[in-house]
Amino acid sequence: MIAVIFEVMPSDDGRAEYLERAAQLAPLLVDVDGFISVERFTSITTPGKMLSRLLDGRFYTATELAQHAGVAAPTASQHLKLLVDEGLARVRAQGRHRYYMLADGNVAHALEALLRVADGALPETTRWKAPSMRGLRQARSCYGHLAGVMGVDLCNCFVEKGWVEGDAQDYALTAEGAARMRDLGIVLDSGQRQLYGCVDWSERRDHFAGPLAVALLDNFIKRDWLRRSADSRALEVSAQGRKALADLMA
Repeated sequence: MIAVIFEVMPSDDGRAEYLERAAQLAPLLVDVDGFISVERFTSITTPGKMLSRLLDGRFYTATELAQHAGVAAPTASQHLKLLVDEGLARVRAQGRHRYYMLADGNVAHALEALLRVADGALPETTRWKAPSMRGLRQARSCYGHLAGVMGVDLCNCFVEKGWVEGDAQDYALTAEGAARMRDLGIVLDSGQRQLYGCVDWSERRDHFAGPLAVALLDNFIKRDWLRRSADSRALEVSAQGRKALADLMA
């Protein structure tokens, strides 16, 4: 048997639930000729493909997830029921449709950690130089917030400009940072933990996670600075967005 160990830094109040979610992911790994490969979790298994698709933080129907995983709708429904029963996904009924999403941020972070483990044995240039991965590395969604090179750059920008203070466990907005958010039209909920660090899959440095990180990505998309892809977590940067984001982070 081969065991894979990865190191994470969840918040103190989320540690137990994080470990529980990570343990629930383990039985979904595929055993091929006696070898368990973490990478196969998202590249081969139907539940893995579905969870990987749900990492962008949006709701999808069973039909859409079946198409993404390349399986029949009844097969997809069986796997989705398992994911919901195990607490890895949640479902919302709306009219005649049922929409699925990851259960919470702990599941998303556990999946990202598994992806980092899968890449751990690869040279830095192997995966991310592939043409199909360049857009994903540059900018992508990670459970509703901005990840990739652009997400890491945004995090660095906030720290360097003094818009946040603290550390990866809890980034607190400064007065200047709060004013900048108001300039963008983002309304803050003072009763929530707004920002914390999430180790980026490709860059191995922090990007922002948390309610404010989700609000920032939503804001960028509404302004047409970033555009979602129909079949990937990759985000397209518009010409307007390229200039606006460069000005924001200048």
